[in-house]
Amino acid sequence: MSWRDEIRRPSFRGVPFKIEANTRFGGRRGFTYEFAKSERSLDEDLGRRVTRVAVSAYLIGDDCLDQADALEAALGREGGGMLVLPTMGQAVMRCDTFQRVETKDAGGLVRFEMSFVRSQIGGSSPAPGDNTQASSQQSATTLADAAELSANKPSSWKGTT
Repeated sequence: MSWRDEIRRPSFRGVPFKIEANTRFGGRRGFTYEFAKSERSLDEDLGRRVTRVAVSAYLIGDDCLDQADALEAALGREGGGMLVLPTMGQAVMRCDTFQRVETKDAGGLVRFEMSFVRSQIGGSSPAPGDNTQASSQQSATTLADAAELSANKPSSWKGTT
């Protein structure tokens, strides 16, 4: 099966866009100890980094401003949402930052530079008035599950090849 057979339509929270490039960042966290007056060092592995993704996208057409408004609204919503990328598959991500670019020379075209961070928590957090022991315990469990799932395990991107 060819990689072309695996291509998906890019979108965030169901709002489609066209894509120029996407980059996934990962790795491991660590701390290196360097000892004074010594040639020795010690490297401590602190676990996997949270997955981050950078996307260069664009919207084109007579209704590109309406499309851009819809994408901007989706990017600005609280919590994580489903990010679908053509060859990387899909994952629950939170928009960290975005930049919307419109130029006078490119009528009918709106560009977006977006950065996402891995998120397992989809919706918004509970209201401040719900600060009971039960909701605190549930929040702690949810955060612990999210921390474990956001460790960038190979299965964290569904549909990847």
